Amino acid sequence: MKNLIKCLLLILSISLTSCYGTDDDTDKVCNGNCNVFTGRIYTENNVGIPDVEITLSYTLNQIGANYERIIAKSKTDSNGNYKIEGYIKDNEFNVGIFHLNADENKIENSLSNNFYKPSDLIPDSFPSNIGEYIFSNLKNRSQIIDIDYRIPYKTNFVVNLNNFNPNTPNDKFGIGNRIEYGFKSFYNRFLTKQSNGDGFGYGIGINTTLTIPGVYGENFIRVFRFKNGLAEDTNETILINNPNTNTPLNYAY
Repeated sequence: MKNLIKCLLLILSISLTSCYGTDDDTDKVCNGNCNVFTGRIYTENNVGIPDVEITLSYTLNQIGANYERIIAKSKTDSNGNYKIEGYIKDNEFNVGIFHLNADENKIENSLSNNFYKPSDLIPDSFPSNIGEYIFSNLKNRSQIIDIDYRIPYKTNFVVNLNNFNPNTPNDKFGIGNRIEYGFKSFYNRFLTKQSNGDGFGYGIGINTTLTIPGVYGENFIRVFRFKNGLAEDTNETILINNPNTNTPLNYAY
């Protein structure tokens, strides 16, 4: 009986393992019925980033069946434009997830310190990769996906965290700022890395003044207060036009 159970477990493990895998189809040229993916990688002053590799892939994650197919790759031209033509299989439409990934290292090394680099940002939730665009709404071969990748200038603003008087060692008072970065999608917002190397700055005394990394335009801030085991969040969108004329923001514990 024990031997039979061992055999059954072995067969099950082999069958499950066979459902996990990656196919690399980047050596296959799409000559017909191709879906087209286009866009541009550029800085806020409209300068394109050349020679950035873009990878199109597909994933299907189900219980006992995780699968990835790398469909096609391309590189941006001298003006930062990219175009990928890839063949999407019939069974991939409306099922699973598609990914566009830009080479973060190439972008990192192509930028001056006036612009946000991927290393200046921290993924907070979704997506987990700064150079990634995730989409699932590919329905047919006539669709053209056009999405740009925008890199903003750096700026900052001042925040005062006031009246922090903790009652327990676990009490906290802090602030983080999310900015839109990379592929232009409503969920591609990432925390700016603060001077402590974290995505959040914290009150360390009764009154604390922090300089928060931000962008020109919309900044999506989160102020959190942790008091006596209870969490309280304040979410606010602030607009920065000129950091020299923006008055400090004040928040009380």
